[in-house]
Amino acid sequence: MKLIYSDASPYARTARIVVRELGLIEQVEEIAQHPFDNPKELIEANPLCKVPCLIDDDGMAIFDSQVIAEYLDSNFGADKSLFKAVNTDWQLRTLYSLTRGLLDTAVALQQDKMRGEGQSEFWQERFYGALDRGLAYLQKHLASYPKQFEVLSINTLALVSYLRFRHPEYTRLDGFTKLGMWFDELENRPSVTQTVPK
Repeated sequence: MKLIYSDASPYARTARIVVRELGLIEQVEEIAQHPFDNPKELIEANPLCKVPCLIDDDGMAIFDSQVIAEYLDSNFGADKSLFKAVNTDWQLRTLYSLTRGLLDTAVALQQDKMRGEGQSEFWQERFYGALDRGLAYLQKHLASYPKQFEVLSINTLALVSYLRFRHPEYTRLDGFTKLGMWFDELENRPSVTQTVPK
């Protein structure tokens, strides 16, 4: 299998962490490509030209990050499903959905910041507001997170890391101390250290 990814993408990072947590690093060739370069292999596999994109051994392209995670878990996670908790608990499933929405928000904020003089103060304030509320909600429900390292924790970790990486101006993140402590306990996990954004 091949996994096309970008080092800076939080979505790609979640897929790369899943690969490692399922013990598939020897079965998945990781190919770093930047979507803005319109690489031929990525465009042919994913008409949206977005990462991550998984190409299985039969040549079938699978995207986006959630579908990739579900595909790998369904086919290789029999002994260690990363979706066990979110598939059996509606609250955890909702938190998982929230993490995906917050990742979308953080990426949209970064895209707006890249517009230079065309940046929108209105939209950035909305993005920051959504991050404030969403992170507070996640922190409030941290105690309900599964003890096992599953997709909810993977997404949350990727979110916090991406905010630190791309949005150092978002100092309100430091105010979520419980979330920060939770992150610090996991950041030395091998699947995490091997996929640090850059």
